[in-house]
Amino acid sequence: MTTSSDHLNFNSNGTTAQSVASTNYLTLGSHICTTIMSIIYAMGYIGNTFALITFSSKRLRRISSSIFLLAIAISDIGALLTSLWIFLSDAFGIPLQNYSALACRFRTFFAYVFMDLSSWCIAGLAFDRYLRIRFPFGSKSLCTPRNAFFVVLTFVLVLCGINGHYFSPGIGQERGENRSTAHCLENRDTYPNYYYFYKRIWPKIDMIIFCFLPACIMILCNANIIYLRKKQLDYVENTNSFRSKKETTQINTQQTLNGILSTRKVFTAHRRSMERQMSLMMAACVIVFICTTVPVTICLILLEEFTIKDPNRKQNNDFYLLIFRTLRALMYVHFGSNFYLYCLTSRIFRAEFFQTITCQKFPEIPSKDQSTNIALNKISDV
Repeated sequence: MTTSSDHLNFNSNGTTAQSVASTNYLTLGSHICTTIMSIIYAMGYIGNTFALITFSSKRLRRISSSIFLLAIAISDIGALLTSLWIFLSDAFGIPLQNYSALACRFRTFFAYVFMDLSSWCIAGLAFDRYLRIRFPFGSKSLCTPRNAFFVVLTFVLVLCGINGHYFSPGIGQERGENRSTAHCLENRDTYPNYYYFYKRIWPKIDMIIFCFLPACIMILCNANIIYLRKKQLDYVENTNSFRSKKETTQINTQQTLNGILSTRKVFTAHRRSMERQMSLMMAACVIVFICTTVPVTICLILLEEFTIKDPNRKQNNDFYLLIFRTLRALMYVHFGSNFYLYCLTSRIFRAEFFQTITCQKFPEIPSKDQSTNIALNKISDV
């Protein structure tokens, strides 16, 4: 996802904005971006750091979903760090791209990688939850922390390869050759083929990689999870009604196995609560992701197409920049809000978080087999 207005070729140096209401859109856009980004930075760095600490605990690292959530926290921190380049330019007028084209390429490359990685880790989390619901027995061998780590590593390598073109000499030029400053724009005359790719083809590829393809995976997985959960609940209700009829004729057996059933009920209730809260937490992340990333992605494509055909492009340049900066700031809400979504939607995460930061010991929850063995031992003792 493009994080720099340079991609749109919005050049406002030396042109005064002309608008119907004579509004200084450039200044207004800078104020909006500075205000929103300041809030996002303050909350995002703190929240993502807490999420990183929580999901790094030994207890949570045993769960495959936590590996994806840990990768999301890391990528969100990286996305916010690389956006400081834009913040310094908008808030304090510090054009870092004028100091080093190589640094600008590195910044742009890692910005794309971190933002794309955040999107794909959420998609991976959704697919992980789908596998757990769709294959409750097979997921024990599929949804492991080791497999989740290799999936995240695959995402990183593929995204680095896709975004590697930012190191092309077609972008940026260092100082020298009668230039007192560097720049991070496209070298249109020297590399016309790359310029055409970067301006006409790459925005559509970026839109698919960053937003639409991960969003489709998230929506499909969540829709299937809702369907499978409803189907499983119907099956459980039917099974329970059948068992209740059968158990009325086996009172003595029921009393003997009371310990087994009670411990199984506790384990099942805890597991269902965890699954429900994990699904709710994932659904909240997906909704926020779609609401914050789709608008700026569509806006970028439309502005790229519209500004080329607009005869009054120079006069409306600052207005286009205002729209883009506002939606870009909205996009960064996604990278700074995930921790707070976890806290709002998951009681279990809140408990894990407070126990982690207060260094409390976690109570051991017996597994289903352990609970059964304990109850059987009690029966044998009797």
